[in-house]
Formats: sequence, C-alpha cells, structure tokens
Amino acid sequence: MTRSRSSLLLAGVAAVLAVVGLLLVFGGGGDDDGSGGSAEGSAGTDDPVAEPTGGGPDGNDAGVGTTPPDEQPTGAESSTEAGGDAEPLEPSDTPTAAPTPAPRQTPTLPPGMRQPEPVVVPDPATVDGADPTAVAVAALTAAYSFDTAQDASSEDAMARVQDWLAAPYDSTAYDLDGLSQDVQRDWEQWSAHQAFASINAIEPQTTDVDTADTATRAERRFYVRMTPIGRDAWNGALVEHQWFAFLERASVSEPWRLVELQTPLAHR
Repeated sequence: MTRSRSSLLLAGVAAVLAVVGLLLVFGGGGDDDGSGGSAEGSAGTDDPVAEPTGGGPDGNDAGVGTTPPDEQPTGAESSTEAGGDAEPLEPSDTPTAAPTPAPRQTPTLPPGMRQPEPVVVPDPATVDGADPTAVAVAALTAAYSFDTAQDASSEDAMARVQDWLAAPYDSTAYDLDGLSQDVQRDWEQWSAHQAFASINAIEPQTTDVDTADTATRAERRFYVRMTPIGRDAWNGALVEHQWFAFLERASVSEPWRLVELQTPLAHR
C-alpha cells in the first residue's frame, strides 16, 4: 500500500516536470525568435547604405516630394498644351498704330520779307490788248499759275492761258503742252506739300538785233523764273525757262494775240 502511494507520487512529480520542461522548451524558442527579429532589426538600422525614400517603382510612397524625369507637373503640362494650340503672330499680323501725320509748319520770315503767294492770273479785261509786251506777260503769268490746292492737274493752268492765244493752247504753235507735262511729272510731290508755283520774275530780254514791231506783228523774248512753294514750308528747285513770243493782230484796232510761244528744249 505504501509502495503504491510512492509510485503514484513519483509518477505525479514526473508528469509535472514533464509539463514544466515542455513549457520551458516552447517558451525559450519563442524568445529566441523574438531576439533574432530584434537582432535583424538592429542590423538593418546599422546598415550604412539607406534605401531611397521613394522605394521601388510600384511602392506606395513613389513620387512623394519628387517628380519622375518622364513626367511633368500638371501646371506645366497645361501651359504646354495652351502654348501648342495658339499660333504665333506673324510680323505682319502684329497690330501697329497708324502713324500720326506731322503738323504743317509755318515758315518764319525775316523782318520786311513776305511769304510767297500763289500766282494771281490777270483779268483779261484789265490787260492792255494794244501792248504786245503786256499781252505776252499776261499769258506767261497764266501759264505758270500752277496750284495743287486749286487745280486737279497742271492742264488747268494751261486753260487759263487761252484768252491770249490765237489757237488752242495744245497746238504745235505753243510749247505749253511741254511745260504742262514737265510740271505734271512732279504733281504728286507738289500735292503732298500743297505746293503752288511762285513766279520769281518774268524778265524781258532785248538785243540790238531784235526785229522791230510792225502794225500787225511783234516779237518778244523773256526769261521766266519759278519756284515751287509748299504750304508746309517746303521749297522745290528753282526753274528757269527762256521763251520766244510771236504776236499778231488783224488791224491796229484789234488786240494782240500770241500766234507762237516757244522755249528751247535746253531750257526745259
């Protein structure tokens, strides 16, 4: 009986020891694993080479604070698209302000000097028809009465000469058509300055061999000097022409009329 109890006690102690041993075995293994994990974590911390913050291309943290080289920020992409759609302005498409014309100048003259004025054509009724010189001067004055502010072309001045001519002004007896063409070539320039012809002088020329007047025929020679004057203070070049005038009348009671009015080509 006593031996049976001792055997049971021993068996119980052995069972307890077995259980304790199992606990120690399984408990010690878990601690070893944890220590190993801590060791590995410490080893990772002490590693001198740190991984990039962004991680791999598939990581969730990729792109935080940085921009991949193949991608552009949203704002820059929008600007690029907007710039690509708009066409650049060509130089001819660039809007420019219309140039403002310069104000016309008023010339200042020295004391006692007058500003040249347009030619005043004599009234035929006031010209002495019995004086061949007066008739020739009146005709030449009208021939140089060019004024771009009043005339449409140089031919308007030629029409004003007709009162003292025996034939139409454009006939071959007169060089008036040549004078008109000379001025018409510069008419556009004259018009830009609202220019008119200012007659500097109509100067008679006489010589010892001049043909004497008869009752129905007379000859005269003149030098005419004319300068184009702009109403904006522009001046053209001085022009000088020599004219030969031939006048006739039917009788002493009739007025003189120009039958020829010629100028040498060298003076035109």
